[in-house]
Amino acid sequence: MRYRAGLMLLFFMFLFVLGACQNNGNEGTHLDKEKSTEQKQEENNYLYESEAVKVTKTLGWQQQDSSSKYVEENIIFQNGNVKAVLTFVSKEKSLDEIKSELKSSFRNSEKIDETEKYLSLISNRKESIRIDIYLHRGEEQTGILIFMAPFEDYKTNQTSIEELKKNIQYF
Repeated sequence: MRYRAGLMLLFFMFLFVLGACQNNGNEGTHLDKEKSTEQKQEENNYLYESEAVKVTKTLGWQQQDSSSKYVEENIIFQNGNVKAVLTFVSKEKSLDEIKSELKSSFRNSEKIDETEKYLSLISNRKESIRIDIYLHRGEEQTGILIFMAPFEDYKTNQTSIEELKKNIQYF
Protein backbone atom coordinates (compact mmCIF):
# COMPACT_ATOMS: atom_id res chain seq x y z
CA MET A 1 0.00 0.00 0.00
CA ARG A 2 2.88 2.36 0.83
CA TYR A 3 4.35 1.51 -2.51
CA ARG A 4 1.11 2.52 -4.25
CA ALA A 5 0.79 5.79 -2.23
CA GLY A 6 4.41 6.65 -2.99
CA LEU A 7 3.86 5.91 -6.65
CA MET A 8 0.70 8.08 -6.71
CA LEU A 9 2.57 10.93 -5.00
CA LEU A 10 5.39 10.64 -7.54
CA PHE A 11 2.85 10.58 -10.39
CA PHE A 12 1.10 13.77 -9.12
CA MET A 13 4.45 15.54 -8.69
CA PHE A 14 5.36 14.54 -12.24
CA LEU A 15 2.05 15.97 -13.52
CA PHE A 16 2.57 19.15 -11.51
CA VAL A 17 6.06 19.67 -12.95
CA LEU A 18 4.85 18.88 -16.44
CA GLY A 19 1.99 21.36 -16.06
CA ALA A 20 4.38 24.06 -14.85
CA CYS A 21 6.72 23.43 -17.78
CA GLN A 22 3.84 23.61 -20.22
CA ASN A 23 2.65 26.90 -18.68
CA ASN A 24 6.15 28.43 -19.03
CA GLY A 25 6.26 27.27 -22.63
CA ASN A 26 2.96 29.02 -23.31
CA GLU A 27 4.25 32.21 -21.74
CA GLY A 28 7.26 32.14 -24.06
CA THR A 29 5.02 31.55 -27.04
CA HIS A 30 2.76 34.36 -25.86
CA LEU A 31 5.76 36.71 -25.58
CA ASP A 32 6.94 35.65 -29.03
CA LYS A 33 3.47 36.38 -30.41
CA GLU A 34 3.49 39.82 -28.77
CA LYS A 35 6.93 40.57 -30.23
CA SER A 36 5.93 39.43 -33.71
CA THR A 37 2.72 41.48 -33.45
CA GLU A 38 4.77 44.55 -32.47
CA GLN A 39 7.14 43.91 -35.38
CA LYS A 40 4.21 43.58 -37.79
CA GLN A 41 2.69 46.80 -36.46
CA GLU A 42 6.03 48.55 -36.88
CA GLU A 43 6.38 47.15 -40.41
CA ASN A 44 2.82 48.25 -41.18
CA ASN A 45 3.78 51.82 -40.25
CA TYR A 46 6.03 52.11 -43.31
CA LEU A 47 5.24 52.62 -46.97
CA TYR A 48 8.77 51.46 -47.75
CA GLU A 49 11.67 50.19 -45.66
CA SER A 50 15.25 49.24 -46.55
CA GLU A 51 18.73 49.46 -45.05
CA ALA A 52 19.14 52.93 -46.54
CA VAL A 53 15.74 54.52 -45.87
CA LYS A 54 12.39 54.21 -44.11
CA VAL A 55 9.31 55.96 -45.43
CA THR A 56 6.56 56.29 -42.82
CA LYS A 57 2.97 55.88 -44.01
CA THR A 58 1.61 59.25 -45.05
CA LEU A 59 -2.03 60.09 -45.71
CA GLY A 60 -2.85 59.79 -49.40
CA TRP A 61 0.52 58.40 -50.49
CA GLN A 62 0.94 54.88 -51.83
CA GLN A 63 3.94 52.98 -53.10
CA GLN A 64 3.54 52.09 -56.75
CA ASP A 65 4.37 48.63 -58.00
CA SER A 66 6.99 49.06 -60.64
CA SER A 67 7.38 46.32 -63.17
CA SER A 68 10.55 47.77 -64.64
CA LYS A 69 14.04 46.42 -64.33
CA TYR A 70 14.87 49.45 -62.15
CA VAL A 71 12.60 48.42 -59.26
CA GLU A 72 15.42 48.27 -56.73
CA GLU A 73 16.93 51.52 -57.93
CA ASN A 74 13.76 53.66 -58.00
CA ILE A 75 11.03 53.62 -55.39
CA ILE A 76 7.90 55.34 -56.71
CA PHE A 77 5.12 56.85 -54.61
CA GLN A 78 1.93 58.50 -55.76
CA ASN A 79 -0.73 60.76 -54.27
CA GLY A 80 -3.36 61.63 -56.86
CA ASN A 81 -1.58 63.38 -59.71
CA VAL A 82 1.66 63.90 -57.74
CA LYS A 83 4.48 61.39 -58.08
CA ALA A 84 7.58 61.00 -55.95
CA VAL A 85 10.63 59.01 -56.97
CA LEU A 86 13.23 58.02 -54.39
CA THR A 87 16.57 56.73 -55.60
CA PHE A 88 20.17 56.49 -54.46
CA VAL A 89 23.48 57.11 -56.17
CA SER A 90 27.08 56.62 -55.15
CA LYS A 91 28.57 59.21 -52.81
CA GLU A 92 31.52 59.51 -55.21
CA LYS A 93 29.65 62.13 -57.25
CA SER A 94 29.43 65.65 -55.90
CA LEU A 95 26.04 67.28 -55.38
CA ASP A 96 26.77 69.68 -58.24
CA GLU A 97 27.52 66.77 -60.60
CA ILE A 98 24.28 65.07 -59.58
CA LYS A 99 22.26 68.27 -60.12
CA SER A 100 23.90 68.80 -63.49
CA GLU A 101 22.99 65.28 -64.61
CA LEU A 102 19.44 65.72 -63.36
CA LYS A 103 19.06 69.02 -65.23
CA SER A 104 20.18 67.40 -68.45
CA SER A 105 17.88 64.40 -67.92
CA PHE A 106 14.85 66.72 -67.68
CA ARG A 107 15.25 68.14 -71.18
CA ASN A 108 13.25 71.13 -72.24
CA SER A 109 12.92 72.53 -68.73
CA GLU A 110 13.83 75.74 -66.94
CA LYS A 111 15.33 76.23 -63.50
CA ILE A 112 13.01 77.88 -60.96
CA ASP A 113 15.22 77.70 -57.88
CA GLU A 114 18.44 76.06 -56.73
CA THR A 115 20.33 75.68 -53.46
CA GLU A 116 23.08 73.29 -52.38
CA LYS A 117 20.67 70.38 -51.75
CA TYR A 118 17.61 71.47 -53.74
CA LEU A 119 16.70 72.01 -57.37
CA SER A 120 13.35 73.09 -58.80
CA LEU A 121 12.48 72.92 -62.49
CA ILE A 122 9.46 73.49 -64.71
CA SER A 123 9.02 71.57 -67.95
CA ASN A 124 8.30 73.48 -71.16
CA ARG A 125 5.72 71.02 -72.45
CA LYS A 126 2.09 71.34 -73.41
CA GLU A 127 1.20 70.50 -69.79
CA SER A 128 3.85 72.10 -67.57
CA ILE A 129 5.23 69.87 -64.82
CA ARG A 130 6.83 71.23 -61.66
CA ILE A 131 9.83 69.12 -60.60
CA ASP A 132 11.31 69.51 -57.12
CA ILE A 133 14.52 67.60 -56.37
CA TYR A 134 15.91 67.16 -52.87
CA LEU A 135 19.36 65.69 -52.23
CA HIS A 136 20.39 63.98 -49.01
CA ARG A 137 24.08 63.17 -48.53
CA GLY A 138 24.58 60.00 -46.49
CA GLU A 139 27.70 58.21 -45.35
CA GLU A 140 27.79 55.76 -48.25
CA GLN A 141 25.37 57.17 -50.81
CA THR A 142 23.31 60.19 -51.80
CA GLY A 143 19.52 59.98 -51.66
CA ILE A 144 17.59 61.75 -54.40
CA LEU A 145 13.92 62.56 -53.85
CA ILE A 146 12.07 63.88 -56.89
CA PHE A 147 8.52 65.24 -56.76
CA MET A 148 6.60 65.79 -60.01
CA ALA A 149 3.22 67.51 -60.19
CA PRO A 150 1.26 69.46 -62.79
CA PHE A 151 2.38 73.08 -62.40
CA GLU A 152 -1.15 74.42 -61.87
CA ASP A 153 -1.78 71.85 -59.08
CA TYR A 154 1.53 72.33 -57.29
CA LYS A 155 0.36 74.81 -54.64
CA THR A 156 -2.66 72.66 -53.67
CA ASN A 157 -0.42 69.61 -53.30
CA GLN A 158 2.47 71.34 -51.53
CA THR A 159 1.25 70.28 -48.06
CA SER A 160 1.13 66.58 -48.96
CA ILE A 161 4.57 66.86 -50.59
CA GLU A 162 6.04 68.41 -47.43
CA GLU A 163 4.34 65.74 -45.30
CA LEU A 164 5.90 62.87 -47.27
CA LYS A 165 9.26 64.62 -47.28
CA LYS A 166 9.17 64.85 -43.45
CA ASN A 167 8.32 61.14 -43.20
CA ILE A 168 11.45 59.94 -44.96
CA GLN A 169 14.32 58.84 -42.72
CA TYR A 170 17.69 58.28 -44.34
CA PHE A 171 20.34 56.05 -42.76
